[in-house]
Amino acid sequence: MQLKIIKPKEPNAIAKITVHKTGKLGFSKGAMEILGLEQNKFAKFGYDEEENFFIVMCKYSDEETFNVAKAGDYYYITAKSLLEDLEIDYKSDNTTIFDIRKTEKENIYKLNKRVIIK
Repeated sequence: MQLKIIKPKEPNAIAKITVHKTGKLGFSKGAMEILGLEQNKFAKFGYDEEENFFIVMCKYSDEETFNVAKAGDYYYITAKSLLEDLEIDYKSDNTTIFDIRKTEKENIYKLNKRVIIK
C-alpha cells in the first residue's frame, strides 16, 4: 500500500494578533514569523468587497501605514484609532483575537476575528 503523506502548511507557532486593553495590537511568535516583522516594519489594514478584513505588510511607510514597534522580543502596533473605527471595545474584559491566514498575494494576509467572552 502506498500512502500519500500530507505536509503541514501551518507554521509551528500559532499566528494571531491580540487586541490589548491599552489599544495596542500584539503579535504572537507565529505572527512575527509569518508576517516577517523583522523586515516589514509597517502595516496597512483594509476590507475587500465581501467585508473580509486584511493586513498588508510593508517595508516602507506612507500616509496609510501603521508603524510596527518593538519592545524587547515583542512587536506591537499602537492602534486605538483603528480599533475605534472597527468598533472594537479594546477596554472590555473580553479578548479580541485576529487569526492570520496567508493569501495568494505576497504580504497580504486575511484576519479572522474571534472574541473570547469573559
